[in-house]
Amino acid sequence: MKSKHIFAINLFGLTVGLTTVILILLWVKDEMSINRYHTQVDQIYQVMTNHDNSTGIVTVPYTPALMAEAMNVELSQVEKATAHSSFIDGVTFEQGDTKMTGGGFFVDQEYFQIFDVDFVAGNPQKALTDINAVTLSETLATKLFGSPQLALGKSLKWQAFEFMNEVEVTAVYKDFGKLDLDKPDFLLAFPYFKQMLGEGAHWDNYNSTTTVLLKEGTDINGFNAQISDFITTKEVESNVSVFVQPFGDTYLYGTYEDGKVAGGRISYVKIFSVIAIFILVIACINFMNLTTARSMSRLKEIGVKKSMGASRAGLFGQFISESLVLTLFALVLAVLLSFVLQPFFNQVTSKSLTLSFQPDVLIILFSVWLITGLLAGIYPAIYLSKFKPVEVMKTTIKGSFGELLARKGLVVFQFSISLLLIIGITVLSKQMSYIQNQNLGYNQAQLLELNASGITPNQLEAYLEETKKVAGVSNASSLSHPLVGLSSSTIGLTWEGKNEEEQVKFENISINMGLIETMGFDMVAGRAFSPEFGEEESKIILNEAAVQTIGFQDPVGQIVNLWGDDMEVIGVVKDFHFESLKEKVKPAFLKYDPSFAQKVMVRIESNDQQASIAGVSDIYEKFTGQPLNYSFMDEDYQSLYASEQRVSKLAKYFGVMAIFLSCLGLFGLAAFTAEKRKKEIGVRKVMGASLMSVLTLVSKDFIELILVSILIAIPIAWYFANNWLESYAYQTDLSWWIFAGSGVLLIVISLITVGYQAFKAASANPVESLKSE
Repeated sequence: MKSKHIFAINLFGLTVGLTTVILILLWVKDEMSINRYHTQVDQIYQVMTNHDNSTGIVTVPYTPALMAEAMNVELSQVEKATAHSSFIDGVTFEQGDTKMTGGGFFVDQEYFQIFDVDFVAGNPQKALTDINAVTLSETLATKLFGSPQLALGKSLKWQAFEFMNEVEVTAVYKDFGKLDLDKPDFLLAFPYFKQMLGEGAHWDNYNSTTTVLLKEGTDINGFNAQISDFITTKEVESNVSVFVQPFGDTYLYGTYEDGKVAGGRISYVKIFSVIAIFILVIACINFMNLTTARSMSRLKEIGVKKSMGASRAGLFGQFISESLVLTLFALVLAVLLSFVLQPFFNQVTSKSLTLSFQPDVLIILFSVWLITGLLAGIYPAIYLSKFKPVEVMKTTIKGSFGELLARKGLVVFQFSISLLLIIGITVLSKQMSYIQNQNLGYNQAQLLELNASGITPNQLEAYLEETKKVAGVSNASSLSHPLVGLSSSTIGLTWEGKNEEEQVKFENISINMGLIETMGFDMVAGRAFSPEFGEEESKIILNEAAVQTIGFQDPVGQIVNLWGDDMEVIGVVKDFHFESLKEKVKPAFLKYDPSFAQKVMVRIESNDQQASIAGVSDIYEKFTGQPLNYSFMDEDYQSLYASEQRVSKLAKYFGVMAIFLSCLGLFGLAAFTAEKRKKEIGVRKVMGASLMSVLTLVSKDFIELILVSILIAIPIAWYFANNWLESYAYQTDLSWWIFAGSGVLLIVISLITVGYQAFKAASANPVESLKSE
């Protein structure tokens, strides 16, 4: 009641700080939980392969389709091994007149014995023992048959590319949850996938993933050493080595360098954990500074208590208790505020986070409260309880140099952290802007991408021709994979003079006529595929990176060999980006093969975009009998950086929060300083001091501290920003204005914060401040 303003600032600062920490901890807890909910997660390992190419080691989770079965038989440490295909999107299921499109995997029966899959109907022990069986998600089963129970035993037709089969629904599983990366609508029998591969199911074709359940007590280092040459013993010419990674780590540790784990999303978890700690520390510093700054007003209280026999330990306990009680008030308010902000936070993070009072959450909240209360109160408690009764009863006692230095040091620390965040946010935003405006080698604008798996290969040409007739559609064609994030590579391309011992991976893209024109690729030499030249199956187009890798001086007309067949190079396309800008453009070739080109691209050049899309949709429904699902190419490209964009948004919010808390503390300190120097300011004004000189008097000490913060923070910020940008093959530059502008912004914010209190003190009537108590 005696120090309402100081109490309000402390309570508000701690509440905001704790709210931010709670939200960050919710996000971190969710990130750390993905893929880790399985009962046997500590024994589940993902099989990874290192491909030693001429351009360096490439690490991928893809293995030959024969891998799981061989590991199950040959390795005593393996309790079970399961194989599953990569996620297959756009599979069409047909039940009577109903058609549905979904995505999923081909998996074997062991999949259900390793991973936790909850079944709502059917027998999980026999779900995929038959090659013509299928298990459906609860959602897809309900859409097709009305309920999971009604789906059991029913026949279902499916089609993907030129493959189709009739299967029986043997089980229905509960939809995969938020802790799963992939959420399959169906699971088909893996043996059928091997049938689809035919002769392609060999040891040099990486088209599946393998997961193993290792026996308890397995020495992972020894196991990795043992399986390193697992593939080369079966394919002598292979350059691929094998290792396993804990399945629970695959989400957070997905970046590899030189064949070893080198980080991944875990870096964001660490960054935000550090930000949470910094924000909490900043809030605690405000409490420390304001509490010690107003200590002079409590000296008589301390003196009287000590004179009456109070011990230092007793006073220490009193001040720590005050801190813990205040922090408890703040924590209760922070929990309430977190509930209010939860929907907004979920929107920013694209998650479904909920603050529930489970035992682990309560332990975390209790720990945060105790740590915050002790951290905020420990220094004031030590400082206030140390005074001797004789000293504190004097009216002339002044704060020590050490106290002043500590307070200034804490302010410098606060604003150094704030400046680091300002610079970090600026660099992150500049890199994201650079990426969004980068020339990708094709025109993303008004380019629709849709899956035509519901259209049979012999209907595809007719479908494309009708789509081209839609008003506003300038072109339409197809290719084998989504252009964003291509992942179909081969070492099967050779040429005269190639070093036989050197293996080079090329991205393998099957395309249809008109794809190059539809995408807006630039031809730097030769021509595109065209029906005017007759048969084009024996022709190939290279990108610039492929030409450079091969070493052709005049590539058009050269002969290369692809999987044993001679192919004539008819053109060179300008390099285009099909991966994140963290990667350099890799060698790629385009071949004409419309039977595998089921990803349709439609170029719209119309002012009435919605009318054109409606026309495209009508044609699609006419051919497939189901509604059109589409996306825009520029949106798909941005999805490569979804994590960075979300992190950028979060960083902005938390950065603003850190700056706000720092200024809140500065505001309180400036108010207290102005109050403490009220009589001095009054005397100066009576003696003729100007308004500006009084403003300078109150502000200069704080501005000096901000300048020190800038000198400390800038080199640290440059070091970390430079290291982060190096993770991108294509990066913006670290302009000088980022650092200068951030420093100026911090000074301006600080001047506004301190200036208000300084102006208030300078414009006060000196008569009031000079009155005797």
